[in-house]
Amino acid sequence: MPLNLDAWWNEPEYKVCGTFRTRGYFILRKLHELDPARVLAVTAKLYREEEKEPQDISKGEWKVILEHLGASPKEVRDVQVKMGKWQ
Repeated sequence: MPLNLDAWWNEPEYKVCGTFRTRGYFILRKLHELDPARVLAVTAKLYREEEKEPQDISKGEWKVILEHLGASPKEVRDVQVKMGKWQ
């Protein structure tokens, strides 16, 4: 089931995110609001030693996190584009 992320990009809080880091924090916060247990489970598997800052999460790691939460392939691509680092 898709996450229906399209509405996120119209939120005033997202619109003021001017950096890769702030967009990453916004997306992680929204994912955490959807399902905190699943976000914690997938990030614990990815980062056994210590958590990463959003700007240090690779494109592939974002894909794993988003897919674990149920994002469609289109949503994964949209998030990666919205992050502003990968086109």
